Amino acid sequence: MFNTTKSLSSLKGVFPSIHQPLPLSRAESQKLLNALKTSFRSNLDREHGWGPDEPTLSPNKLSSPTVSEQSGIHQHHRPTDQHLRAILSNPLFKKGIRTTPRADALQKDPMEVFDKAVARGMMNRKAATGCLMAKHHQVLQSSPLSIQGAILESAAGLRVLDWLRSSGEERDGAFLGDASFLNALMRFLVAEGHEAVVWEWADRLARQDGPSIPEDPRGTHLSFILTSLIKTKANGSDDRNLNSAYATILRVNDRWKSDKNLPQLLSHAWRSLSWYSTVEAWNRPRPSEALFDNYVALEPELSHPMSIDRAHLDLHHPTHPSFERALHFFKTDKLVVPPQPSLVGAKRAPNVQRFIARITSMGMDTAKHLTEIGRTDDAQWVLQLLKSKLSDEAMDYERWRVV
Repeated sequence: MFNTTKSLSSLKGVFPSIHQPLPLSRAESQKLLNALKTSFRSNLDREHGWGPDEPTLSPNKLSSPTVSEQSGIHQHHRPTDQHLRAILSNPLFKKGIRTTPRADALQKDPMEVFDKAVARGMMNRKAATGCLMAKHHQVLQSSPLSIQGAILESAAGLRVLDWLRSSGEERDGAFLGDASFLNALMRFLVAEGHEAVVWEWADRLARQDGPSIPEDPRGTHLSFILTSLIKTKANGSDDRNLNSAYATILRVNDRWKSDKNLPQLLSHAWRSLSWYSTVEAWNRPRPSEALFDNYVALEPELSHPMSIDRAHLDLHHPTHPSFERALHFFKTDKLVVPPQPSLVGAKRAPNVQRFIARITSMGMDTAKHLTEIGRTDDAQWVLQLLKSKLSDEAMDYERWRVV
């Protein structure tokens, strides 16, 4: 035992002479370093990328697997890669990863849910309404270059229309009384170029053509469909031009000219366009003068014309704005505004809030126009009247200022 140890210990003097490194010159050291780097890079490229000993692919060999693809095919056989893959795929490492609600909404297409439900025979109007609303929200959240283009590309309206026909819902006609469903579907049908279908439905409703068509003696349902169509046309282009909406309401007037319910059919749509043409005029392009004039000329056909509409529309005529009716309105009409609710935190009714917004907008437009033509005293009088009649919240000049 001791002899063995002694023999082994006697070798200690031999190893240094064998492994003692020889001194290298500066040039030799650099050459060795370059050789090591080249060797390391060559091995790394063969494992994970292009290697120097692999030929470059010619264009006519693009269909064959690349070196990186071949490497990727065999990478999972290496123990280190298998170990890393096992660690990274462990559910514990994914537990804290959560997508935001917006990301989930953008990833999951509501119309795929619609298609699956249709295939299983589980679709109904309420569910279809939800899918359409979710799809429209998804389009808006995706911030496309063109909202209408994105809606058109979705083909959601056509898919729902096909379901209506295949399920017998369209033939039955009961859906024509479903305001929520029609409102959600309308924007898709118009954007996708299926407006003719809406006119067919309106004709059927007017003729009461269908076993379950809702009774409509006063034209309430027909008015809703036509108003929804007109409002969609008013907001259905990326530039929000009103010309198409004006043309549509004129078509309604021509089509149902002899109908006893014509005032009912026109009134709500006409007033909606009046709001778009005045309060919202600041973010819409100037409309066609001829279409604007023909639209305004429908006022006598309304069931209950309101002087504020015509006065405000005169201020926003595309080529010849006038203030006379607006100033006359403020000087002769009794501007009675319901008082602010006494309860803390209580709000005015929506119709009252809308009235205040309209009065404020027209007052600011009147003052602006009077100032531009040099009638500053009248402009100041209108502003003082608004200040005395309306609350400070309503007198938000920047909110209602038309530029």
